[in-house]
Amino acid sequence: MAIRRDALAARREALGFTQETLAQALGVELSTTGRWERGTLTPQPWRRPDLAKLLKVSLDELDILLNPPQTMAAGRSSATRREVMVDAALLAGVIASEHMLGTHSEEPLRQQATLVSASARVTDLHRKYQAARYGDVARRLPEVNAAVDALVADGPARKRREALGLQCSVAIVAAKLATKAGDGEAGWAAAERAREAAESAEDTFGLAAAAYQRACALLRAGDSENAEQIAVSAAAGLRGQDPQSATWRGALTLISSVIAARRHDFAAARERLDHADELARWLGADGNIGWTAFGPTNVLIHRTSVAVALNDPRGALATAEQLDITALPVGLNGRQAQFHLDSAWAHAQLVEDPQAVIHLLETERVAPELVRANPNARSLIEDLLARERRRDVPALRGLALRAGVAA
Repeated sequence: MAIRRDALAARREALGFTQETLAQALGVELSTTGRWERGTLTPQPWRRPDLAKLLKVSLDELDILLNPPQTMAAGRSSATRREVMVDAALLAGVIASEHMLGTHSEEPLRQQATLVSASARVTDLHRKYQAARYGDVARRLPEVNAAVDALVADGPARKRREALGLQCSVAIVAAKLATKAGDGEAGWAAAERAREAAESAEDTFGLAAAAYQRACALLRAGDSENAEQIAVSAAAGLRGQDPQSATWRGALTLISSVIAARRHDFAAARERLDHADELARWLGADGNIGWTAFGPTNVLIHRTSVAVALNDPRGALATAEQLDITALPVGLNGRQAQFHLDSAWAHAQLVEDPQAVIHLLETERVAPELVRANPNARSLIEDLLARERRRDVPALRGLALRAGVAA
């Protein structure tokens, strides 16, 4: 019986590869990588060195990913299988982190399990945030944060850098959540915690993530000048010619393009968008390295947002027409919602209220919490209600009631 290689799939996802982009990098068919992960096909020996290099593991560690214990795959319910996938995913991450740190653990299994469990919980927070499940993230965040802080303070010395990486990652989630809720001050404080942890871990990409969140927090607080300076400087400091460096340069360049648009500098915004587009094309496909969702589709989403910031509804819709939102990796509900929200704004500006409501309904479908919490969404619904013609937009009042806007 075929044994699913969930840890192999999880390692691929953790590095931002889709099955398609991994297949392209290896020069194999898309169906081949899928069969590897389902356990119905095993990579040929001559493929394994390149596969190990892309997954950043040794050949011995790759062998572990390709040969999971049979007890982990047999006779489980669907719920138990999901739990096994999480454990396998983080086991793959621990294996890879050992390899990158140049050590191989001889610690008791209990200590490794603690790191695996904490890593799984941090990963789960990021996934839930990207799925726009903000309430769930807020409920779970304090407990996960405390567990990670305890690992940094009391965990094994040889695992300190890995624990600091988790501390940076959980602080990034906290910064995102605070900024999304409109609290720029709390977002800045969390981003600063992420920066301090990344500095202690000597984690270049953790520092890039912290810089991105510092810029977002400052932008939310109205300090666009310092936000732009941080984003531009951090992007310029990433000089590597590798997917992670390109991804973070691209993500930071995108946020700086939005900032330029908000200060009505069309030339700078367009130049930065074009640079991000070059980086995305070099990567070749939409990925999710570092939970950035950076790739060609995300660049187009930001082009739409830049047009919104420039008060150009026709430009926003022209860009939106080029978008295949389904090209984004699965689970990026927040990014999909932003696309629909920008499109709704553009239609509303052109007094195309039925189309605006359709996009608002799509926003609600993929990210209902965002519609209730986002001030721009609520303001747009209020504007539409003020000029409501029920025959033209019959779904508007129900949407407004669900969003808590209608009296």
